Amino acid sequence: SRTNFGRFFYRFPEGGESGFDVYNRVSGFIGTLKRDSAEYYNDDEAQEGDSTTICIVTHGLSLRLFLMRWFQYSVHEFERSYNPKNAAVVVLERDPGGWFELSPVDRIA
Repeated sequence: SRTNFGRFFYRFPEGGESGFDVYNRVSGFIGTLKRDSAEYYNDDEAQEGDSTTICIVTHGLSLRLFLMRWFQYSVHEFERSYNPKNAAVVVLERDPGGWFELSPVDRIA
């Protein structure tokens, strides 16, 4: 049962995915996102100080697993999180050091 395995490792029956399965797919997406971004920033047309916005539209579970992978949350931290409400917007902002962080209203308590 889901309680025995936890929300991250439980695989839904009849071809369903576990959070772990989605986490692996999200990891591949992040690699692609980083490569594509690096290619853009190496392009002669990219201007220094360019403030690029990337919009990712996805389901709640995929979003939570993206954040888990990006910020290296533990399985325990993932288990404590919940999907955002439908059509919610979650914002990552670039800090002065160039890294991304969740906007204050989107941080996990």
